[in-house]
Amino acid sequence: MARKTPPKGGKSKARSQPAKAAPEKASFAWLVPVAALSAFVGFIIYLGTYQGDQAPVTPAEPVTSQPATPRDSGAPQERDFRFYDMLPESSVVTPDMDAYEPGPGAAELNIEYILQTGSFRSEKDAEQQRAQVGFQGLRARISSVSTEAGGTWYRVEAGPYTDRSEMNRAIDRLVSINIQPLVRQRSAQSTE
Repeated sequence: MARKTPPKGGKSKARSQPAKAAPEKASFAWLVPVAALSAFVGFIIYLGTYQGDQAPVTPAEPVTSQPATPRDSGAPQERDFRFYDMLPESSVVTPDMDAYEPGPGAAELNIEYILQTGSFRSEKDAEQQRAQVGFQGLRARISSVSTEAGGTWYRVEAGPYTDRSEMNRAIDRLVSINIQPLVRQRSAQSTE
């Protein structure tokens, strides 16, 4: 048997007809959600305006209104302030408390602050960070600390600062170059 092959230009006409029918069905698919949403919104609006079978509330006693007094546009009106009469008669009782007295500052306690900017196993890494801190205009030094396991750590420290505001300015400079320092406190006489 010989087999017929479709022409090379495209698909046969029999196969292209069902493809046209599918978009027509899909074109009305959006209509159902829009209709449901419209019905829901309409129902919400209806509930907002629905008053039910409630009788209107009438006051038990008739309300009488005072006649309006005409305003004189030229004469200033006096205002009735009772505040001035009530104020001298009132009094406020406050509890007895001692006044706040700040404690001694860091200078009086001989305390100084050290900012530890990093701790490294390699002295070369510590020297690089000391240079970074130095470029910010801060005085930095490297101290070595030996551990119980026999290792050595190199700490990069800035300071010492006796004034907290000076220390906070130094912290701001360090944070600007992405260094979060550790604030350590020590007695001004001792050296770590």
